[in-house]
Amino acid sequence: MTSIQAAGLWIGLNALFLIYVSARVGVTRTRLKINLGDGGNDEMLRAIRAQGNYVEYAPIALIGLLALAAMGQAPLLIHALGAAFLAGIRAAIAEKAPYIIFTASGGARMQEAILSLMQLPRTTVAIAEMREAGLPYIVVLTDPTTGGVTAS
Repeated sequence: MTSIQAAGLWIGLNALFLIYVSARVGVTRTRLKINLGDGGNDEMLRAIRAQGNYVEYAPIALIGLLALAAMGQAPLLIHALGAAFLAGIRAAIAEKAPYIIFTASGGARMQEAILSLMQLPRTTVAIAEMREAGLPYIVVLTDPTTGGVTAS
C-alpha cells in the first residue's frame, strides 16, 4: 500500500468517525428532547463538544497527512510517540496533575505508517478527558517548532 492509498484509507475511516460523532449528537438530542443548544445538560454538552473538537482539528490533520504522504518515517516511532503521549495524559488524570508538553522540530511524520493516524482521535479524546477533569494541558513551543508538531 502506498502512502497516498494509506492516507485515503484513513481519511475514509475518519469520515466514518465523523458520521458517528454527528449521529451521537442527534441521538442524544432526540433522547433528551433538546432541540437547540445543550439545554443545560452535561451529556448533551459533551456530545456537542466531542463533535466540535473533531470537526475543528481532524481536517487539518488529514490535510497534513496528505501533504506528508510523499515523505517517510518509521511506523514504530509514530506508534511509540502516540502511545507515550496518551499514557502521559492518563497518568496526569490519575494523579490529578497538569500535563505539560515541550515540542520541537517538525513533529513525527505519519505517512509511513498510516496506522499512526489512529493516535489523533485517541489524543483528542484524552485531551478532552483532561478538560473534563479540570486539569491544565499546556504545550510549550520551542525553537524551532513547525506545523508538523500540531499533527503529531
